Amino acid sequence: MLDGASGVSRRSVINGIGAGAIAATAGCAGGGSSGVEMTIASTFEPGHILVQAAENFKEQIEEESDGDISVEISPGGSYGSEDEIGEVVSQGGVEAHSAGSFPYYQFASEYWFFGCPFVLSGYDQLLSVLDSEQMQEGHDTLIENGNQRPIGQQIYRGARHFTSNTPIREPGDVNGLNLRLPELDPWVQTWEQVGASPTPVALDELYSALEQGTADASEGGAEQISSFNLHEVQSHLSLTSHLIANGNIYINESFYQGLDETNQDLIMEVGQEATQSAAEKSQEREQELIDELGNQGMEVIEDVDTEAFQEEAAPAVEQLFDETWAFDWETVRNM
Repeated sequence: MLDGASGVSRRSVINGIGAGAIAATAGCAGGGSSGVEMTIASTFEPGHILVQAAENFKEQIEEESDGDISVEISPGGSYGSEDEIGEVVSQGGVEAHSAGSFPYYQFASEYWFFGCPFVLSGYDQLLSVLDSEQMQEGHDTLIENGNQRPIGQQIYRGARHFTSNTPIREPGDVNGLNLRLPELDPWVQTWEQVGASPTPVALDELYSALEQGTADASEGGAEQISSFNLHEVQSHLSLTSHLIANGNIYINESFYQGLDETNQDLIMEVGQEATQSAAEKSQEREQELIDELGNQGMEVIEDVDTEAFQEEAAPAVEQLFDETWAFDWETVRNM
């Protein structure tokens, strides 16, 4: 699972969703004198950029609809972990969620190449791929299998980097390191190719795993590294930039189709504005967080041979395109 996808089980919530919950959702979509009511759930805590995007959406759409659309934000995993919330939204138990790219892994896994290390060159290419005509297949698969669709652009959550107690400048520097990773087979396969020894550890156990030596190193965005105070247990931050983390607001398709055209258009328009604003804020804050980590004692390694890492990972990426993912790598590069 992705970071944020693990947590206390809420299977009882999922199992309790049935026709009654879906009917209630459809009733909200009908509008009428009571207007449209929707909840946006998230496994992430208040203050996280994905929760801020949902808050942006709530503020804008309630204002622009003159209160005809009202939104409740439910962060902090009250509906479960990221994968569990994806199921809840799919079944109509909640109208929307603010999440990473995990819904594509969950419901359209053959198109989830954009969520894996060393595949894309940066955020601009990520947006280009996801906006491409070819990628419409992936969005349609998400709707068909997951009963949900994104309502904005993919939000920039920051480049993922490497933390450790030694400087990481080239692939040889990670050889044999026990690298904490989420339990995602494509990530494990790729980092094994580079030379690391993937160590599955839940995100909420990350600090203790590094402190106790269960894991030697971790990878993640500056926000994750900062919020988990990893500067206390890792001495080096190496800017490998191996993946651009992203996310979006996803809305239940049945709920969306139950709205009138005016509200559908408004939701998509405000969704685009809210996610774009969050992406810009995240980009502006990223360097500040890295600087803060440096001020807190981490040695920031900037002279990382990112091309060498990409070359080392390439065989695993090629194999994933051959055996698991839609398209081929060359097609994706040209999207």
